Amino acid sequence: MLSELASSTTARALFGLASGCAGGVVFKELGLPLPWTLGSLTAAAVIAIAGLDWKLPGAARNAARPIIGVMAGSAFTAEVARSMVHWWEAVLPLVSFLVLIILAGRAYFTRFCGFDKTTAFFASTPGGLSELTLLGAQYGGNIRQLVLIHSTRIITVVFLVPFVVRLLFDLEGGGRMRPVHVSDVLSASDWLILLGCAGLGYVIGLPLKMVGGVMVMPLILSAIVHGTGLTQLPPPPWLVALVQVVIGCVAGSRFAGIQWHEVRTSVVQGLVWTAIMLLAALAAAVLCATFVDASVPALLLAFAPGGIAEMTIVAFAMGIEVAFVVCCHVFRSIFLVAVAPALYRGLHKVNGDQA
Repeated sequence: MLSELASSTTARALFGLASGCAGGVVFKELGLPLPWTLGSLTAAAVIAIAGLDWKLPGAARNAARPIIGVMAGSAFTAEVARSMVHWWEAVLPLVSFLVLIILAGRAYFTRFCGFDKTTAFFASTPGGLSELTLLGAQYGGNIRQLVLIHSTRIITVVFLVPFVVRLLFDLEGGGRMRPVHVSDVLSASDWLILLGCAGLGYVIGLPLKMVGGVMVMPLILSAIVHGTGLTQLPPPPWLVALVQVVIGCVAGSRFAGIQWHEVRTSVVQGLVWTAIMLLAALAAAVLCATFVDASVPALLLAFAPGGIAEMTIVAFAMGIEVAFVVCCHVFRSIFLVAVAPALYRGLHKVNGDQA
């Protein structure tokens, strides 16, 4: 009985992954932006909504994050490292943006959506699907609403941002990162170095899982080896495409088991809130571009309320100042996990509510 269940689960996962790959191929043939991520996301969401309750094995999902970290770290060349001293100018605008978004979102979800104040607060945070959803549940929030709101946020941001970048900035690649050529073939030593960064970084990062350690630590190690010249190449394009498919499938499969009444309520509410956040992110990007040493597309990706892994994939695949975008999202993730509980308790204390 257990073997039949295991084989059935494996079969569903393989079918979902194959569907994601097929979706990626279709989007690539259509010339759409970020095809491997968006195509797999679309295919996975369709089969999930159609009623196939499936998800990738934990091993596949766990392996994707350190690879993304290594991939992001490959953008930290010596030249990029020297320019990092100017990035502090983005910290205050980013913190201000995060706090204002949380306050605005709390008002939106309580006044217009009828959420209780705990659920409204943790639904409004522009990041931290796993971490802040669990924190919200611990404080008494509605975990189903939180999962649906944050899942809708991530999927919408990942899907829309590449199209927005293409439409507004006529940009699909060619940002501030070293181009990868066909002749760039990883040697055995390159493979050992990159795999070492992924494996060692994953082990070191496990205790820091709440702040994305399993991705951040491989990123730091990869940044060190690329910045010092131990290797100059990122992971190969086929591996980057495979990771994009995995990330797309993970995002799309979150809609498994969704009910129609949830689509009409939580998902629609999440879509409206995500649209508001994206417009605010675009406005913040245009404003900050006047005094921060980064382009408007890079600042848009930095302020966009997507997940850290997903936004890293978007920045890397589109070639948009990967190191800058990644640093902003790592900071955002750590800031939200560290500050959100204190901000929640402070707001509830001011309003005389029970935290």
